[in-house]
Amino acid sequence: MTSSAIAPPAEFAISGTAFASASPEALAKILDTLDLPSLEQEHTRLERAIQQLVQSNKEIAEFIEQEQKDLLEFQEQQGGGGSEAAEAFEADPEFVLAIEENMVVIAKYERTCADLLRAIQRKRGVVAEEVKETEDGGEQAGADDGVHL
Repeated sequence: MTSSAIAPPAEFAISGTAFASASPEALAKILDTLDLPSLEQEHTRLERAIQQLVQSNKEIAEFIEQEQKDLLEFQEQQGGGGSEAAEAFEADPEFVLAIEENMVVIAKYERTCADLLRAIQRKRGVVAEEVKETEDGGEQAGADDGVHL
């Protein structure tokens, strides 16, 4: 299990807390201020954070499962009803809470990733339009000078 099971990774250029706590309107304003490379970088970082949280949840779940198996084996070695012990087993509430909190953060980050992707697509559209206008203007300027392509 990693120590960052609940907290967002510290390497966010825009703090993970700013992403997690921003209202949709505030997040839209933040995203509008970023250029295309910054948006792409934040999207990549956020996707990495989601992967880390998913991995953390997997590790916590595996740990809980291993605890249950260990309890079952111990009960069987003691001659007791191992299946009853396994059924009565309850995972440590802190581990269950960590998984639940991670799921909430993952859901928020996935929504933010979608917002970032839309902002990236908008910026790419603007950049593509600017390039097209530049190219169109360049061809027109060349034709005015008597050079035809």
